[in-house]
Amino acid sequence: MKTQNKVQLIGYLGLDPVIIKLPSGTTKARLRLATDKFRRDQSGNVQRKVTWHDVIAWDKLAETIENQYITGSHILVEGEIIHRSYEDKMGQTHFVSEVKAFSIMNLDR
Repeated sequence: MKTQNKVQLIGYLGLDPVIIKLPSGTTKARLRLATDKFRRDQSGNVQRKVTWHDVIAWDKLAETIENQYITGSHILVEGEIIHRSYEDKMGQTHFVSEVKAFSIMNLDR
């Protein structure tokens, strides 16, 4: 049986994208995307739960992000979930889950 690692998120940018030009010439963009879910609690009050997602884009996609998106932009992200770990200066291991974007669409227009 085949497998697939694909995610589609629709949400709002919580911060302006951060664009980084690496020494190799590669461009990397980091985005913080908020999605929300609404439900009623036992008292009938509507509760909102916000989930934050770290999104990474590379190369040409990252370059197009630089001038198109700002805090509050309503976007659609398609990509894959990646997991990685790193060790900080204190020797602590940190685990990170991110979405590696294949496409990003502006839903404000």
